[in-house]
Amino acid sequence: MGFTVMELITVIATIAILAAIALPGFIGWRNNAQLGRAARDVYSSFQKAKMESVRRNGNCGVEFRANDYVIYMDSDLSFDFNALNDQVIQTVSWSQYPGVRLDPSQGGGDGLTFSNPDSGLVFAPDGLPRNNAGGLGSGTVFMKYQNGSRQNTVTISTVGNIQINQSG
Repeated sequence: MGFTVMELITVIATIAILAAIALPGFIGWRNNAQLGRAARDVYSSFQKAKMESVRRNGNCGVEFRANDYVIYMDSDLSFDFNALNDQVIQTVSWSQYPGVRLDPSQGGGDGLTFSNPDSGLVFAPDGLPRNNAGGLGSGTVFMKYQNGSRQNTVTISTVGNIQINQSG
């Protein structure tokens, strides 16, 4: 007992139609998963910097750059990452999250709303975010998938609360 050519063609055509219907949904799900993973990792990096500042009794920062971001001990108290003086705890490359980038339509064109320094945040030994003027710091990281309208943000309040928000 075998299958006719018409039966095989019908089964293959049915499978192809179902795959064509399911593929866009799968791609959207994968893109949202990448964006969510990037947001969770940024959240975890801020938590790590906060804990390291308390554990080591020193300033620990997270600084965002074009292709990556770095968690570092701010040994020279400059509130900016300095490769010569500051100890790197971890560097995270944006290439780990294909298609995810900082949203240039937010935060003055760089996807960040930090100030003093404008490219990241430093946690003091008490675990609170600080700026280089001695006050409390805060800010938001805006991330989006390259061809999507969905955006995830990671926000740090002046009391050190770190939160992930999703929109779109």
